[in-house]
Amino acid sequence: MENTEVSLHTLWPGTPDGPLVVFAHGLEDPWTTWRPLVAELDPTWRMVALDLPWRPGNDYRWGHRPAGDWLGDGLDQLGARSDVLITHSFGANAALTLLSARDPRPGPAVILVCPLYRQPQHSVTWEMFDQARATFMRHIREGLRARMGARADALDPEVLEAMGEAAIDRVGPAGFLTVFQQYIASAQLRLSNVTVRTFLLAGAADPTLSPVAARALAAEVPGMHLQVEEQFDHFCHVRQAGRVADSVAAFVAANGAFETTGREPR
Repeated sequence: MENTEVSLHTLWPGTPDGPLVVFAHGLEDPWTTWRPLVAELDPTWRMVALDLPWRPGNDYRWGHRPAGDWLGDGLDQLGARSDVLITHSFGANAALTLLSARDPRPGPAVILVCPLYRQPQHSVTWEMFDQARATFMRHIREGLRARMGARADALDPEVLEAMGEAAIDRVGPAGFLTVFQQYIASAQLRLSNVTVRTFLLAGAADPTLSPVAARALAAEVPGMHLQVEEQFDHFCHVRQAGRVADSVAAFVAANGAFETTGREPR
């Protein structure tokens, strides 16, 4: 049965007058993927996650509409414009689609964590297809490991490998082709249209967005702030949540998106 509902979930209530921070997850990730990062951010912020149709276990029939349209549906449910939109991977590309169309719904500041980007000079070839497929399968496995955290280390390696293979089989070709189409289309985005404050956070250990591609993407977006961390991989928002939180807070403070207070443990 098709499940293309988009819903909102409170990650942290913040204070009544606190800034509104909205999160959009990547492909085959749940909205709860943001909890490690949220735990490190300013507790005065009101933090809300969108649960988008590319969640785990989906059937990919939502692909008849552009990902940006689904993200727009979620932002419409807020009832107010976000102060900052924080996005990851496939969700980041959905945000780039809206920004390139000068859609006002993403708000005045957008953070893109490890998006997909094809440099326009790179032709779509069978070699690219094969490399992308191998990378996709690796990401499905690594996403599973990231969500499991320390539990993954306690499992027998063969059991963990079998779980990864089962996840890849469940996602199937439809999942890969959806991502690959988004990757291809990223080269045609009108990035010069972006007018809001943007921050691109990338990792040198992420095979999807190399540092070269990250710099190329940043060069196309007016005023984009770029940070590439050597230790970060595609799931840095989970595995290095504290360091990502520091980068988010620094960007918000430097760009005056809203008044911040020091992080406090909770």
